[in-house]
Amino acid sequence: MSLRNRLLALSLLTLLLPWSGWKLLQELERFLRDAQETSLLATARTLAATLPFEQLSQLQYLPQQYAFLRQLQRQPELDGYADDWPQAEHGLEMVSTDGLLTLRLLAGTSGSALNLLFEVNSTQPLNRPGDLSKHGIEILLRSPRGLQRFDIRPEAPGPIQLRGEGVQGQTEGQAEGFWLEVEQGYRLELSLPGQSRLADFQFAIQYPNTEGGTGWLRSGSGSARSAWLPLIPAWTEVSRSLADTTPQATQAWLLDRQGWVLADSGEASTPGSSDSTWLQRLPYRWVAGGRTEQRSLPEEAPLRMRQPPVSLALLGEETSLWSQDPETAVLSNTVAVPVKSAGRVLGAIALQSSSDGLLLLTNRALGRLLLTTLVITFGLTAGLWYFATRLSQRVRRLAAAVNVAMDEGSVAVALPLTHDADELGELARNNEKLLRAVADYNQYLQTLAGKLSHELKTPLAITRSSLDNLSSQPLDEDSRRFLQRAQEGVDRQAAIVRAMSEASRLEASISVAEWETIDLVEWLKGCAEGYRSVHSERRIEVHLPVGPVRYRCSPELLAQALDKLVDNAISLSGPSDSVSLLLQHDAEHIVLAVRNTGTRLPEEFQGRLFNSLVSLRETPGSSPHLGLGLYIVRLVAQAHGGHASAANLAKESGVEFTLKLPLKRA
Repeated sequence: MSLRNRLLALSLLTLLLPWSGWKLLQELERFLRDAQETSLLATARTLAATLPFEQLSQLQYLPQQYAFLRQLQRQPELDGYADDWPQAEHGLEMVSTDGLLTLRLLAGTSGSALNLLFEVNSTQPLNRPGDLSKHGIEILLRSPRGLQRFDIRPEAPGPIQLRGEGVQGQTEGQAEGFWLEVEQGYRLELSLPGQSRLADFQFAIQYPNTEGGTGWLRSGSGSARSAWLPLIPAWTEVSRSLADTTPQATQAWLLDRQGWVLADSGEASTPGSSDSTWLQRLPYRWVAGGRTEQRSLPEEAPLRMRQPPVSLALLGEETSLWSQDPETAVLSNTVAVPVKSAGRVLGAIALQSSSDGLLLLTNRALGRLLLTTLVITFGLTAGLWYFATRLSQRVRRLAAAVNVAMDEGSVAVALPLTHDADELGELARNNEKLLRAVADYNQYLQTLAGKLSHELKTPLAITRSSLDNLSSQPLDEDSRRFLQRAQEGVDRQAAIVRAMSEASRLEASISVAEWETIDLVEWLKGCAEGYRSVHSERRIEVHLPVGPVRYRCSPELLAQALDKLVDNAISLSGPSDSVSLLLQHDAEHIVLAVRNTGTRLPEEFQGRLFNSLVSLRETPGSSPHLGLGLYIVRLVAQAHGGHASAANLAKESGVEFTLKLPLKRA
């Protein structure tokens, strides 16, 4: 991990500050929730305990089955559709004894008229179209005016006109309706003028059963004790009492055992979404989102409530639920407590307190605290990151300059940071001293060969002439053998002097070398033929591009460098290994490479092979190896503006020495 990344990782510890503030916000938010929930539950218990005896009696003696009479704002259009009925999904549901027929009944008053909507569905296909002979609905109404009977048997779907019959057979009252056939049954929508004070009614629905006979679904079927179905409207007096006793911004409902809303306190004042921006609502969703159910708020005047926590309260449990509107972030706390008498659950009191989702963050001081901790944390992290970046850049500049100086083997490259007064400046000055010492040592090694060759020529000549004079004298057998060994040693020393002189002469000859434009493809072919003739026992391959490659160079210098590389490849590989010559080029460079199989370079020597007097040969041979061959290759590459490199091939298949030269136009 880099120094910058380490400092950046260390700066992450500053996140403990906003994290601790975040935990504090969550604890305070939980405390505020518990306080509001406790207060709302206490209010609900008080309302349930102080419910007047009259309402308790009414709850206790409510029939097990009745039709809730909703108050309609306008007269529904008689078309068989339920789109003009509020909350049409809530109705009295009944099922026939054979399970073939299901009914949903809606009842409502508008002015002085009683409106009924029968939605009949069958699990079996009904006899349609046009065959209504086995379908019909008989309705019996009981009111202060007496009994009325309607027998509805339409001949075809559409509007119907009815005239009610009294129990004595006289004709009384009129009714309008609409019979609409749907996919699995039909709907019958009725309007009974002057029946708004109707006490109760009963009905019987005729339908064809699966056996070809006639089945009936009656209002007294199932668990009902009586065939008469009461019509019970909302309790307006209890609603006014709830409106007077319910706290501000809180809505209350009185529910029966089936969840029908018998009374409510009216619409409560709730904050709109304009009170807070989305940017303010977002943090609260992070703070308390895991403990808040995302769901839309209930309707302003629900007719029936069966979702939690009402369903649990009707079972005798006090419950509470927090929910949040996903669109407006309005937060609501709904509590429900059972209404009991003599240990029996008669109904429930439900309270809902709605507020802006920012229960905690509306406190501006806490909001500023959170904002301040975040700003400090991010500011500190950014400062540390900037400091780490600057420090890392300085270290990289120094490292890059040192690498360039080491590659060039001189101190001509000026090191940065040498004038800085901190620890990196001291490191840069020490590196400058070290590079100067290394450059002096490399300069000494580069001139050592020339100095030694010059100094050894005279003593070698004296020794050789003395041995020649001695060989002309008569000597015995042992003396002759010793003389021969001395001459071999002198020849070996002379070869060493010639090798050192060759490097010195090459350095001097580079400046006066003749440059010309040649075809490297033909030039490399000729060199390869010469290597094959000299090393006929070895396999030498040539890989050339298609077409000529024109290049301006010194052919003699390139040939000397190639000779050194091929000699190095052949001497360091076995007879069964192959040697390959490769020529490649692109738009900017020419690459001349020599590969051989069977050997590997130590990783630690790959960067120093082309220095003077560096050799990896462990076994001495017939020819001296002073580590000057690859040094000559380096000089030739630098003379052409390129560089030399060596690397191991993949999968331990061998070694590749490369001359990469910049392309020059002919």
